[in-house]
Amino acid sequence: MLESVIPRIKDWPINLIAKKRDKILQETIAEAVFEFNKQHPGLLQLRDQLQRTLYLERIRIKSEAWEVDPEDDSEFWNKIKKKLLQADPRQMEEAASYEMHQEMLQDIMSRYAHEMIGNFNPNLHWLARQILGRIFARLFNAHFGGFKGLFNPQEKLKDKLIVAGPVEKLRSLATKGTVILVPTHFSNLDSAIIGFGMDYIGMPAFQYGAGLNLFNSKFFSFFMGNLGAYKLDRRKKNPIYLETLKSFSNTNILAGAHTIFFPGGTRSRAGNIETDLKLGLLGTVLKAQRIHHERNPSNLAPKIFIVPLTLSYHFVLEASSLIEDQLKRTGKEKYLVYDAPPTSGKGIWKFFWDTFSKSTDITLSLSEPMDVFGNPLDDNGNSLDKFGHPIDIRQYFVNKGEMKPDEQREMIYTQMLGDKIIEGFYKNNVVYASHIVTFVAFELLKKKLHYPDLFTLLRTSDEDREIDWDTFKITVKRVIDELYMLNSKGQIKLASRITTLELDEIIELGIYNVGIYHANLPIMRTKEGNITSEDLKLLYYYHNRILGYGLEKCI
Repeated sequence: MLESVIPRIKDWPINLIAKKRDKILQETIAEAVFEFNKQHPGLLQLRDQLQRTLYLERIRIKSEAWEVDPEDDSEFWNKIKKKLLQADPRQMEEAASYEMHQEMLQDIMSRYAHEMIGNFNPNLHWLARQILGRIFARLFNAHFGGFKGLFNPQEKLKDKLIVAGPVEKLRSLATKGTVILVPTHFSNLDSAIIGFGMDYIGMPAFQYGAGLNLFNSKFFSFFMGNLGAYKLDRRKKNPIYLETLKSFSNTNILAGAHTIFFPGGTRSRAGNIETDLKLGLLGTVLKAQRIHHERNPSNLAPKIFIVPLTLSYHFVLEASSLIEDQLKRTGKEKYLVYDAPPTSGKGIWKFFWDTFSKSTDITLSLSEPMDVFGNPLDDNGNSLDKFGHPIDIRQYFVNKGEMKPDEQREMIYTQMLGDKIIEGFYKNNVVYASHIVTFVAFELLKKKLHYPDLFTLLRTSDEDREIDWDTFKITVKRVIDELYMLNSKGQIKLASRITTLELDEIIELGIYNVGIYHANLPIMRTKEGNITSEDLKLLYYYHNRILGYGLEKCI
């Protein structure tokens, strides 16, 4: 592990913020109330939103209750219902009614904020670091020495879990401002993998949002809740909750919390790199940068840095259930659905065992850091234009000599930032052999069968799935040649093994790695030596990883 850029855990921003927990809550609630009232002025609009929130929350409690939900959930919302009836503006003075509605708004936002906020325990972080480091290292070494390798280290973890890209620049920027890491999102385990990878290169701990459903487990709840995770409840889509969440994010960034945002919002159901980003939380980053400049009129305003991160796995823990969900959403009546079982603790353990004992590697590929407008940065965090000249980003927030909020302007800036993040995802996508062989196999099946739609293709019988070996091998070679060209132009990255192995070895490696974890193999060789698949849905899922590069022309 690299030495931490901030040697003492007690001095990490996330720990300093945890000590100001009550202040963070107060500021979050105050900002959320202010922003909500600005967007929904007047008693009637406020009452309408409160009634809507009550309606949606009562449905959630009735149809989507979780173990992690508070015991007084029904009681709280019943009280809100009674207060709404009491505060009917037709039955009392408007001023008194408005005051009661404001009290309800504050109570709801306070409840949401208290639910969201996590904690950070330096001692628990130190313990988790020691335990996870040893577990991962031992699992990795099992690949080289079998069971004995668990207790007899032979290789270094850094050869397994690869953090690629401008590592030293990221380390430097972490001491000069607030780092916002924006990764691709494929698995619920991404946060753990990223957290370990960042710790490995000496970064202080990041704050990150975790789905509230993950807190159903008391074990995971204890660790995540004390290691920087705040809770996101994707069941709650009402404007009051969303405004509270944005205010919570903004307050923490202003306080200097290094943060992980998954801009895709949720895991990629189809296995592809995300292109449809959720810009709500990303917009809070831009807002925080503006407020920094408002509070610091000089050029010494704190700086916020954006760093896209592309994750590359050979296989994904939840691949089967994710692609089922995707096909169900998009296919509707065309797709025959079965209920996929939830991932168990045993499944998670198997994923880690298979990942670190059998597969080649996991890559965390960092893009070049940028400011909140997508401009590149020098090593000191100064923003540069396209010619490499320093620029003053406070001017982005100035109109007619005055700095003030402009929601429409900042929405455009946020969209521009989102486009730069997507560009970073694609440029720094590390292609594994497993991605290549699944892409080629699925595209060849499409070409061979000429089926009119995806869902017909996925129902192809076993005997029609076979692909001639020679055809497959020649096509893989063409795709690899195209990838080399894209790599030379800086449009994608190739895993090191693709550049060092022979063609047959690349194919063998790809087929092996994508099949390690899954009971039904996405791609395999027949007794005759040809290519087939036991699970076309999984083949489709993994094939999607290198969509968007125009590789279809090689088929």
